[in-house]
Amino acid sequence: MRIRIVILNISLLPVIVCAQNGIVIDGQFDDWSAISSAVIDSADDVHDTDGYPEGGSPSYVEYSDVDIIEVKFTNDAENLYGYIKATGEIGRTSSDTLGHEKKGRYYFIFTIDVDDNDTTGYQLKDGGYYPDSRGYDMNMEVEFYNGGFNTGHYINHEFTSEEEAQTQGLVDLENGIVNLAPGSYDYYTQWVTFEDSSYVVVEDRGPVYQGIITIAVSEDGHEAEIKAPMWGFLNTPDGDRIIDVGQYIDISASLEGSGELSESAANAGYTPGSHSVWGSDTAEPFHYFVTGNPMSISENMSQPTQLTLNPNYPNPFNSATTISYYLPHIETISLKIYDITGREVITLVNAKQTAGTHHTSWNSQDKFGQILSSGIYITVLEGKKLKKIQPMIFVK
Repeated sequence: MRIRIVILNISLLPVIVCAQNGIVIDGQFDDWSAISSAVIDSADDVHDTDGYPEGGSPSYVEYSDVDIIEVKFTNDAENLYGYIKATGEIGRTSSDTLGHEKKGRYYFIFTIDVDDNDTTGYQLKDGGYYPDSRGYDMNMEVEFYNGGFNTGHYINHEFTSEEEAQTQGLVDLENGIVNLAPGSYDYYTQWVTFEDSSYVVVEDRGPVYQGIITIAVSEDGHEAEIKAPMWGFLNTPDGDRIIDVGQYIDISASLEGSGELSESAANAGYTPGSHSVWGSDTAEPFHYFVTGNPMSISENMSQPTQLTLNPNYPNPFNSATTISYYLPHIETISLKIYDITGREVITLVNAKQTAGTHHTSWNSQDKFGQILSSGIYITVLEGKKLKKIQPMIFVK
């Protein structure tokens, strides 16, 4: 399977490489303790969903139930797992069983740039999400509606019109394929897949379908975890999985709700469950490597005893590559790239860093932002006592 890596200079996202065996979707979160945070998000930064001007930001609202404070992500050989912690109650909605006038909606979303390519998929801003990012093709998502779980579904955003989504999109879905292409937030196919590979096309506020995407929420509502089998994202026209081990993806996590029970609705004097003040919170996107070598917790604790520089991946590369290294203790290090003549091209890191594994991405540009020529380049990691060197090959 050939993976084309396309990372623009504006999307040098932190790389998360942390596959983990043993995540169980049960509402108990001890099994997430060994997974590093992908994003720590500020509290009290929920915004409305009405959009915002180019270069600007949306208006902020009070809605603690969709206020993200932490995101984690991991995978095993067959599944993607996501975790979100919030200040309020994840999945909380108004319900007609409680005498509310309106049935509320709530969305737990991981939207994914599955081909690591900014030219396919849609721009987050088009859906009112903030901060903005481009190239998002598919979602693994759960909708809560009318006080409880509604659907666990996949979404494909490769369409630019409703006609495309309802004609070619449904034909592709029937054939189990996704044709990655420039798309729009407004036009998509949305489906629930079942264990026997059958599926049903769904819409928001539709009948209840669990399917293969599963979710569990903590007793206090502040934490939730989701599992989405990779095969549910379907295949390329060539028969390869859209998401599989050994590739990079970009991920954006969001909580969004219709807000009949939001603090902003209460502050406006609305009767509970009557009027919505929609709110959304999107964490900073992150770059993730779907590793094929999951580590148990015990294996994860066995670490090198000295400064270690790992081979970059991919290598050779044609646009961007990821460099990982390990520090046995807190140390000031530098990570630099040199060309074959010994000329320094760029300094990627020059800072004191904590002990542990670190990852950084290089987008084949020099310190002036110019794309370099194809050739051999040298990565040099230098600490107080040791220097480590690794060659890499850049091919335009």
